[in-house]
Amino acid sequence: MDRGWRAWSVVVGSVLIQTFAFAPTEFIFGVFEQEYLLIFPGASPPSIALIGTIGTSTTYLVGFLSAVMSDRWGYRITSCAGTGLMTLALILASFSKQLWQLYLSQGLLFGIGASLVYFAAVSAPSHWFGKRRGLAMGIAASGSGLGGFFLAPLTQYLVDRVGVYWTLRVLALYSLVVCGGASMLMFERDKQARLLRQIQLDARNNTTSLFRIPQFTKEFTFALLIASQFFLSMAYLTPIYFMELYGTYIGLSKQTGAAINGWFNGASFAARILSGLLADLVATDIVLLICIWVNMLSILVLWTFSQGFPIYLTFAIVYGMSFSGTSTVTPVMIANYYGKDYVQSNYQAY
Repeated sequence: MDRGWRAWSVVVGSVLIQTFAFAPTEFIFGVFEQEYLLIFPGASPPSIALIGTIGTSTTYLVGFLSAVMSDRWGYRITSCAGTGLMTLALILASFSKQLWQLYLSQGLLFGIGASLVYFAAVSAPSHWFGKRRGLAMGIAASGSGLGGFFLAPLTQYLVDRVGVYWTLRVLALYSLVVCGGASMLMFERDKQARLLRQIQLDARNNTTSLFRIPQFTKEFTFALLIASQFFLSMAYLTPIYFMELYGTYIGLSKQTGAAINGWFNGASFAARILSGLLADLVATDIVLLICIWVNMLSILVLWTFSQGFPIYLTFAIVYGMSFSGTSTVTPVMIANYYGKDYVQSNYQAY
């Protein structure tokens, strides 16, 4: 463990997948939101934001499907299936003429595909690393920040020159090439152990059903973590959907709003690596607690008083770092608490 070209290939593949899995529904969605308000003048900002909300919520809600498929067929097949769905979703979105069509394509269908690739990408590195698990998973998670950092201004550039529909087609090509290629890097370290574990579970339950209720769901600790993540997600994800729209509201240009979004993702990139490294050196629950408090205070104080570029930029950076630390440390804590074989099953539930 902790070495070898296959181990680091999995990390590279995870980075590449995470540059895109949440991009069209979270990290660059602000670019689309402003354009969709022009395309659908009768729509309200919340109804447009619902596209991203459906996409992200679907990604988490159907995470069990990614866990089931990965247990049965491995991370590579699961990721390839998700890549196909994401690519198809963006192509369909590029031909959408009504808002409900975007709900189904860029929202629902993309969310299902993103769920398959994301949870596989998050879980795979934990099987290849022990002592440096936090660092490896932090580097892998940094893909989200890296993707948003260059995809936000790139998406705005494409929208300004070729329009939103062709931009969606370009992103579909990115999904097919980058995420498809990265899926091939999802090597399994203990395939035989996975198959043996599956056979034992089938024999124990006298069934070959794909869907089972895991034993860990009966633990009180699990219930507390579920409750905390549920209420936390209701708050800490909100600013992402209104990042660029709020910039326009306080008088900033679309380009400046996209730049702030880029800084948010740049801070996210750095924080994911740093928080993963800290998780190897300090108790993960302490790191998670610090990230949560900083995140909540940034929303409550900095966002509330952001009426100009300097404070709003400060908020984007602080929020990006604390937000990313929270989402990076959580799977590391799960791996340490439940074991690497249950990272995906537990994390998708959170």
